Amino acid sequence: MKLNNKKVRTLVNILNFGIFILLIMMILMYYDVISLHTEFEEIYVATFLMITTCYIAIRGWQYYEFDTSGEGLTVNVERIDFLSFLGTKQKRIDLPKYKINNYKISKGLLNDDLILFINSKKGKANLVKVKFRISFLSDQQRNIMISELDKIVTTNQYQLD
Repeated sequence: MKLNNKKVRTLVNILNFGIFILLIMMILMYYDVISLHTEFEEIYVATFLMITTCYIAIRGWQYYEFDTSGEGLTVNVERIDFLSFLGTKQKRIDLPKYKINNYKISKGLLNDDLILFINSKKGKANLVKVKFRISFLSDQQRNIMISELDKIVTTNQYQLD
């Protein structure tokens, strides 16, 4: 089964444009070109915008592809954000299904973490942990991913016994 979040690319472009406009407004507020006539001070708005912008710049958004069709598992995660033109990090794993020992999906505030435990000849316990950060994973996609990984893990455990 193939899963991905194609919509994240257009959403990130819209968010980046919004952040750019907010940064321009913040600069204009700092130089008193514009003023917000609200109960809040401009410094609170500027601080909130700076914290939000820094968080998004550091964490970024992830575009992912998850494919379990055939004999292999392919996970491809690419970081996209408003600094992605400088170079994106792409994390890709393509391995046979029989090497997957276990998995863990932890839900975060904006991002989910997919941790795969893979049988390997490296390491002390012959187990390698690979972590992927995934953005915009809906509940339906999470349930599909869990059911696919459950099938793989139970098949592998059945074959080992």
